[in-house]
Amino acid sequence: MSNNFAYYLKYRPQAFSELVGQETVKQNLLLSFQSNKLSHAYLLVGPRGTGKTSTARILAKMVNCEKAVDGSSLVVSNSKASSEKETAKSSIPCNQCSVCISITDGSNLDLIEIDAASNRGIEDIRSLREKIKLAPSSLKKKVYIIDEVHMLTTEAFNALLKTLEEPPEHALFVLATTQLGKIPQTILSRVQRLDFKLASPGELLEVLTKIAKKEKISIDEEALKILVKKADGSFRDGVKLLDQISSVEGKITAKLIEENFKSSQFENVLNFIENLKNKNADAGLLDISNQVENGIDIKEFTLSLMDALRNLVLIKNGVGEQLVKHQLTEDKYQKLLGIAENFTNQELISNLNILQKVIEKLKFASIPSLPLELAVIEICGEQLLAKAEFFIEDSQSLTKEMSVKEKLDVESEKLDGEAKNSGSEDSGKDQTSSIQSQDPISNLQHPAPNSDILKLKEKWTFVLETIRPFNFSLEALLRSINIKECTDTTIVMEVPYSFHQRILEAQKNRDLLESIFSDILGRSIRMSTILGNRPEKREDVANVELAADDEIIRVAAEIFNSDIVN
Repeated sequence: MSNNFAYYLKYRPQAFSELVGQETVKQNLLLSFQSNKLSHAYLLVGPRGTGKTSTARILAKMVNCEKAVDGSSLVVSNSKASSEKETAKSSIPCNQCSVCISITDGSNLDLIEIDAASNRGIEDIRSLREKIKLAPSSLKKKVYIIDEVHMLTTEAFNALLKTLEEPPEHALFVLATTQLGKIPQTILSRVQRLDFKLASPGELLEVLTKIAKKEKISIDEEALKILVKKADGSFRDGVKLLDQISSVEGKITAKLIEENFKSSQFENVLNFIENLKNKNADAGLLDISNQVENGIDIKEFTLSLMDALRNLVLIKNGVGEQLVKHQLTEDKYQKLLGIAENFTNQELISNLNILQKVIEKLKFASIPSLPLELAVIEICGEQLLAKAEFFIEDSQSLTKEMSVKEKLDVESEKLDGEAKNSGSEDSGKDQTSSIQSQDPISNLQHPAPNSDILKLKEKWTFVLETIRPFNFSLEALLRSINIKECTDTTIVMEVPYSFHQRILEAQKNRDLLESIFSDILGRSIRMSTILGNRPEKREDVANVELAADDEIIRVAAEIFNSDIVN
């Protein structure tokens, strides 16, 4: 093969003896061939870069090799030495006859490779069904390799079923996929499945070391180990990284590797999860910015993030060994085990729900990174969310930003000014009362002024701004409550109507409020409510005959600042 080829093409396995790390797959196919019991259709399943397509081509050569057309002639008796067995295996296929050479260089017309990602429709499969009836032009068996078969449409899968169930004697199907879950059960029942696993660090190091020696690349063993780590268990990725760094003049060191290559996607995802766990929103937002700058698709990154969190959920619930470990290298699995210990199930579920909303919002986002950025702020804490929304609402007047305290001072000045400008003492009281019904700060002046209540008073605008994006009605309701008491463990809230009490006592609203109050006071806080005296208003005096059943109408009018229609 020409030296101009990329390394991953130049050193692609051409025989089973060159296929590293897939011993079960090799043994299965060799034994089936030697006993003339090869299946008519195989499904090769496993992560990218583990040798699925290479195995499919080796299988195509093996069943058509001119020097090994009869598998039984290649069986080595048990009395032979193991070295003879290896010699026999390495001769399957021979890679010297015209058939093997034509398959290797891709010129054989009876080897048909189909990329299901770009030939996924029903018409493509119907065309395949018509052509498969024709006998092979030069080979014993016509071999169809369908790569990324999970990309076929439902209609295309249905069209493929009959062919897989009753294929011509001269045809062999080899399907390959990285996503087993997308393959219909009807297809799975008609093929023989072979599972490929990720390469171990030792296997990857062995392959890269051999290539480095053949290409006379001067590289430290430590540098090779870093390439192994960045390859994430993929032979192809590891070889491509070595090819990329091979053009560097002089000795390749570990430091040079670190400077030339970014972190792997898996490492990026783990770093991002660590930032979420530590409530480090700044680092999380910078991570997203780096992903965008490096050309990473935000949707793909979010899906990778969700996949990692799902794996943490599975590990957390005791099924990691069965459902997660086989998908990852040992060092990756150990890293996930360590991270899982730092999360609760509730945190993982909450994060996954938030990220699921990100995927839904990405379809309509004018700024692709915005949904994920807002999700980071939401996950890292309600306080940051409130600050972010305050910033967005006032983005046109950044130079006039004011603290919560300054905003309270302004409101206080407004109240004082309106009271002074009133025509009489009664009208002043009416105006102040009207404003207080909308301003929660004045409602907090009745209880004893202990330090916690004063702290809540200062933060009340923050409380409202935090609740607003979650529940607008709840935010409006909180403008009419009164904090009656605040102990070390409990906040007692007085409300004027039983309707208000039912809303506040709803579990979802209670959890939200308790979380915010706990954050403000720096300790775990429970909330309770009591029904207080309803404030007297002029409308009540004018409508003393108003029925009790109209309470909801009055409350609605009060929340939405409208007059009651009699």
